Amino acid sequence: MSTANPARPRRLMPQLVRWHLGLGELALRLFLLNLLWVLGVLAGGIVLGIAPATAALHAVLRQDRIEGVHEAEGTSPPPRGTLWAEFWAAWRGEFVRATRLGAVLATGWALLLADRWVLSALDLGTAGPAASGIVVLLTVALALVTVVVWPLAAHFEDPLRTVLRMVLTVLVARPGLTLSVLVVLGAAAAIWQSLPGLVPVFGLALPCWVVTFLVWRSGVLPRE
Repeated sequence: MSTANPARPRRLMPQLVRWHLGLGELALRLFLLNLLWVLGVLAGGIVLGIAPATAALHAVLRQDRIEGVHEAEGTSPPPRGTLWAEFWAAWRGEFVRATRLGAVLATGWALLLADRWVLSALDLGTAGPAASGIVVLLTVALALVTVVVWPLAAHFEDPLRTVLRMVLTVLVARPGLTLSVLVVLGAAAAIWQSLPGLVPVFGLALPCWVVTFLVWRSGVLPRE
């Protein structure tokens, strides 16, 4: 006749408590990061604030990942300031570089929108479906670049041309990562559409956290 082992539930309970506490802390941090991102956008007059706010968001996420690595290894992480101070320091420090990167991405999206407008206005006959397919593929590629470039730009201080070349190399060389990011983009779009109330709560912070996690776990970023 078997008897229950009370030791196992006792071992599981602290792990469940730590897991729930960690999940709650992450949710709160992502909420605060999303709020800071909105404030960063407003601080730049909306148009000029999107890129530096996004760069600052990823700078904080990068430090979070580095801190997590140190905790996992049992070593002391580098000292950090408050979330507020860290975000705004990155916002100011990355303003020029992030604005240049944002301008490059905005130019790419403007060209794609112009291509879509031209295709809808012209009758290309049998070449129409092929041209539309190319535009769709370019749209997906640019969406991937737009999402993945920020974690890499936060980690490397190389010129933007070099960082963009890194992004293209990573997307081609790591198909698993590319597919995972596509899934995140699709899931984020579906969640935002079906649960719009989550947008002001987590907004950009949650998908950016997931993409940063995926890029970090892929091994393409050094640990420091």
